[in-house]
Formats: sequence, structure tokens, C-alpha cells
Amino acid sequence: MNMNDRASPLRNKVRRKKQAEGFTLAESLISGVVVAAVMTGVGRMGVSSMATSSNQSSRNSIEAAINNHIQLVQMHDSYLTAESIQAESGLNTDLNLACQNPSAFLKNHLQNVDITGNSPDPQVAMDWNSEDPNLLVLTYNFEAPESSIGAEQRIVDINPNFSSQCYSLQ
Repeated sequence: MNMNDRASPLRNKVRRKKQAEGFTLAESLISGVVVAAVMTGVGRMGVSSMATSSNQSSRNSIEAAINNHIQLVQMHDSYLTAESIQAESGLNTDLNLACQNPSAFLKNHLQNVDITGNSPDPQVAMDWNSEDPNLLVLTYNFEAPESSIGAEQRIVDINPNFSSQCYSLQ
């Protein structure tokens, strides 16, 4: 038997013992860098989700205010019937005037009941457009809560409720 043959099992034990003692400095540094990268990603996702939640909350309040305002407009439009117009004036002439330009009449009526006083939101501007005599266009302009979007619009077309009864007068 050779002397080297007896020494080789001893060398293997020494090598195994050194390997079982723990991690090397390089392994520890690499694992630390990986953990730091993962934690940075998790932190960024957390901050991003909080910002998204805040923007969504702002958007929901703006959309809810616009929807509430649209419902008020539709409610006052549904109350404005041919019978109510005639009952207010007592004459058929006001209904004839209303039928000449239903959208302008509805716009004036809504302004008289001060529906514009119930502004949807301080951030929202509402424009009336009555170029078409049979259609009232409400435009809600507002700045989006997300910085990447900018200005937005919601457009609602309203055909005055009483205008369907105008055809029977002609």
C-alpha cells in the first residue's frame, strides 16, 4: 500500500469538514444583494399600490358627483312635462314657445331651479350647449387625478322630456 493511498481518505475528510462549516463571504454577499433587490421591488409595488388607491378614491368621488348631478338634471327634466308648462302659464303659448327650441327651454328651466348651484365637484366645470334645438348637451370637464392622464370630459346628451308632446301641437 502506498502512503498516498492512506492519506487520501484523510484529505477527503478535511475537505468535507471545511465545506460543512458555513457560507463563504462571496455567497453571503450575493444572497444579500438578491434579498435587497427583492425587497426594493416589493417596496416599490407597495408605494405604487397606495398611490393607485388614492387616485382611485379621487376618481370615484368625481365620478359619483357627476352621476349625482346627472340624476338631478334628469329628475328636473322628467318633472318638466307639457302639462306642467301649461299649468305654470295657464296658456298654450308657453308650450308653443318651449316646443320651438326644447333644449333652450330646458336649459333655462334648469338654471331657474338652480341646478347649477349643486356643482358636481370643485374640480368639475359644466358647460351647456344647445345648438341643436332638440338636444341639450352637458359637458363635464375635470382634471384627472392621475398625473399621466390630464384633462377629461364626460358628455351627456339630453332630449327634453316634454319635446315628444310637441309633435301633437303641430
